[in-house]
Amino acid sequence: MLLMAELSLIENLIDKKILKVLQVFFDDEDKEFYSLEVSKRSGIAPASAFRILKYLASLGIIDIIMVNKFKFYKVKKDKDTDMLKSLIKKDKKALDLFVEKVREIAGIKQIVQHGAETKDKADLLLIGDNIDVAFVKAVAFEIKEKYNFNISWMALSMEQYEQMLGMGSSVGLASETKRSLFLRKTPQQ
Repeated sequence: MLLMAELSLIENLIDKKILKVLQVFFDDEDKEFYSLEVSKRSGIAPASAFRILKYLASLGIIDIIMVNKFKFYKVKKDKDTDMLKSLIKKDKKALDLFVEKVREIAGIKQIVQHGAETKDKADLLLIGDNIDVAFVKAVAFEIKEKYNFNISWMALSMEQYEQMLGMGSSVGLASETKRSLFLRKTPQQ
């Protein structure tokens, strides 16, 4: 697995639009895409997507499949594209997967990372009301089993969290040690 610094270097060497198009193919390797679909999924203009698809086809990275008068594009499966994929594919991190799942709990208003994330552990504060702790435990256990990533978490009400913030560094909540991972937007009244 690549270190973040190595991935950043590769991303800086390759055109960002080309990376976005490649990511579309590597996220769903068995799918055949038409050019407008690649444009929408990558967030780049249709003309740019078409130009990049022609370029990638000329390099032998993707195949062009003709069906009647329609062109579809599919990533080639060979050792070269496997190597390219290993260099640029962004797998979702275990922490991102956890946040994605537990933020769906209606009672959660905010998820705060407390302290720095390491390669195998993160500490989180789940802030809100009536948080389904059994569901959170199950998700944390699933992440631990699948990715060998330990998520230590604590559920707090907004009032408890604000009290802890008021205590500041005496409870380890100095501003440099926390990062908001999710904040539920509430409708204006």
